[in-house]
Amino acid sequence: MSEITGDLPLDDDTPAGYQWQSVCAVQDADDEEPYFGSAAGRDVMVVRQGARIAVFDDRCPHLGSSMVGATVEAGQVECPLHGACFDASSGTVLDGPTTEDLVCHRVRIVNDRVEVALPHLDEPA
Repeated sequence: MSEITGDLPLDDDTPAGYQWQSVCAVQDADDEEPYFGSAAGRDVMVVRQGARIAVFDDRCPHLGSSMVGATVEAGQVECPLHGACFDASSGTVLDGPTTEDLVCHRVRIVNDRVEVALPHLDEPA
């Protein structure tokens, strides 16, 4: 297990219909700039705030654009396209132009790797 625990669930409970997918190493996630990668064919954004790590779909709900170029500051993630702000832990929208939240996924740390619970490929998302 990682020395970074924070608010992360570290149990092995896997939600029904989901499987754990490795996204990146813990050290790849930076406090000021999200890490972008993919897991099980899904583009994701990893946001780190100290010991807290969250994983979201790499898609702004405003127009469906990628969040590449987003910044993380004061507990918020800001979309680079139109400036929508989201809570960096939950994805809850804090400031428009959207009223929809980022899609947030369950996360755990195993052997210093960030893992995300995603639906089986044959299950609906």
